[in-house]
Amino acid sequence: MEEKIIGIEIRVLANLIGRHLNDISSHKFDCNLTGPQGLFLCYLYDHQDEEIFQKDLEVNFNVRRSTVTGLLHCLESNGFIKRVGVDYDARLKKIILTPKALEFKDTLEKYIQEMEHTLTKNLEPEEINEFIRIIGKMKRNLE
Repeated sequence: MEEKIIGIEIRVLANLIGRHLNDISSHKFDCNLTGPQGLFLCYLYDHQDEEIFQKDLEVNFNVRRSTVTGLLHCLESNGFIKRVGVDYDARLKKIILTPKALEFKDTLEKYIQEMEHTLTKNLEPEEINEFIRIIGKMKRNLE
């Protein structure tokens, strides 16, 4: 029996998730909102009462600065966010959701819930908890 390589299996799963997110978003939205952009918007929805900066997204999603810069540029170009300077540090720009982004909130959150349901539909709660625990260990191993 062929032994599975965990890293490859995780990569394949990540690719499938990304493809699924992009497929759903292209059908549910009138704009070209990608899966990662949708996830960034969900994070911003959940943290509307806080000042969120590019660095926060880099840390929370564990992605490089250049990746976040590109995603934010697309979100800004499509009218979902604005980057606004703060009084206390001229180098910082906080990320603000626009009214257009707020219009998409319920639809986007529903679509993320659908994705979670699809991912976990044949799993018991104990299996999900164990998977989260193992993924956490793997992430710590790589940090």
